[in-house]
Amino acid sequence: MVAHLLRLRFRLLANGLLRSPWVLISVILGALWGLMILVGVVIGMVSLSFTAPDVAWTVAVLAGSVTLLGWIVLPLVLRGLDQSLSVSKLRSFPIPPQRLVVALLFVGLLGIPGLVTLIAALSTTLTWLREPLALVAAPFAAVLAVVTCVAASRAFESVGAALAAGRRYREVMGVLVFVPLMLIGPIIAFAGTSIAAISEQLPRIAAVLSWTPLGAAWSIPGDLALGRPLDALAKLGIALATLAVLLLLWWRSLGRLLVAPPTASGRSGRSKGLGFFNVFPATPTGAVAARTSVYWMRDPRYGGSLIVLPLIALIAVFLASTGSTWMLVVLGPIVAATLAITLCAEVSYDGTAFAAHLSTGVSGAADRAGRVITLGILAVPLVVAATAIPLAMLDMARDIPAFLGIGLGLLLTGFGVSSVASARFLMPVPAAGESPFKTPPGTTFMAQLSMFVAWAIVFALALPELVLGIIAATTGNAVLGFVALAIGLVLGAVFMLVGIRMGGALLERRGPELLASLRKARGA
Repeated sequence: MVAHLLRLRFRLLANGLLRSPWVLISVILGALWGLMILVGVVIGMVSLSFTAPDVAWTVAVLAGSVTLLGWIVLPLVLRGLDQSLSVSKLRSFPIPPQRLVVALLFVGLLGIPGLVTLIAALSTTLTWLREPLALVAAPFAAVLAVVTCVAASRAFESVGAALAAGRRYREVMGVLVFVPLMLIGPIIAFAGTSIAAISEQLPRIAAVLSWTPLGAAWSIPGDLALGRPLDALAKLGIALATLAVLLLLWWRSLGRLLVAPPTASGRSGRSKGLGFFNVFPATPTGAVAARTSVYWMRDPRYGGSLIVLPLIALIAVFLASTGSTWMLVVLGPIVAATLAITLCAEVSYDGTAFAAHLSTGVSGAADRAGRVITLGILAVPLVVAATAIPLAMLDMARDIPAFLGIGLGLLLTGFGVSSVASARFLMPVPAAGESPFKTPPGTTFMAQLSMFVAWAIVFALALPELVLGIIAATTGNAVLGFVALAIGLVLGAVFMLVGIRMGGALLERRGPELLASLRKARGA
């Protein structure tokens, strides 16, 4: 069975590579890059053999612990990346769970990630070239560690299968992937400074990890080299017990998955009252505001646009910790500019449900106003807080009116511009139920250009408060700052009302055309 599954696995891999020459080229380039990393690892292991044994032991335990943790976490976060031999595909075959565990374990070991990890782990043997006893034990400890990595990955993936069947799990995992990508620069810089600061504590951290399932197997050769055979024997017991528990957990969970496939939770809470429809007035505008409030609370595509805001704040705080406070000073206007064009995708998010909206005969102005009210309830407090709190912490409270004028002017003006823009063109967005960070089909240069044009119009219309606010902040003129605040509120409100009226009229004229475009985009 192992041989059959391996042939099937590699045949599927070959078919995928031969499907497109670009895929084959990218895989070859990736393989060359991975080979270069492996060569670097081997060279590093050889160089460690010329260092003190305790240094080599520390490096081996820390690197091995991170490797095992990566095998556990990455398949959970990137679930669905490789489903060629998933349980859902093997469920229809009468394969006993115990045989399937053994087969999938060997398939995992002989897959590309398993082979790369195995080669890297076996290269740690070179670290102990000058320690005969550790040199003999190192290959066995490396194989034990890699088998534990594969078993842990499969066990946790099987245990989490029921959770992963739900849509909310995919949304959370999408956020967990997106956040580190946005913060990759600060994370690298912080990691560099942190490692330098705690470098003296690394041996103590390794000593703790070596007695846990994460680092026990990786510690065995180093303990033998350092003259601690009893510790090595105890950690061998920990490693074997860990592997046995993981295999048992995998076998039990796999047995349940083969009999009863996981399904998303179908629980439905009993509704209490009318929710947001009890909050807003019983008018067409109030009904639209209530409906969009429900969307903001339940549709992750709406909330996905708000996830960027705390990331911007974190980047501003990180820059301030390095001595550069400019981003913290203008955080309020940045948040306002980000939220200003959020409404451009509102009709696109409705999808074909926009047909029900058109059939009710709600006026375009009521539609535009309801959507603005919902976003305004969220956005105005955010802009005020993002403006006032950083400036107060930087002892720049006198500049709060000036920057509030800029931020609120941009926000209100953006409400008007996006009310027109969303009735004029559709933005490619992920379909309902998909990840809010998925690149939607149909994303074109013209769609992106339309967004930048809308942004440019917002900044052009907000020039009066922008200029006055900047002059007030640079000169320290408090009176001019309040003037900028007043102009931002007045002009922003005027542009917002004009945009709602113009956008409403445009929506009433182009409603059927927008619906046809939405149906075409969804393949309806």
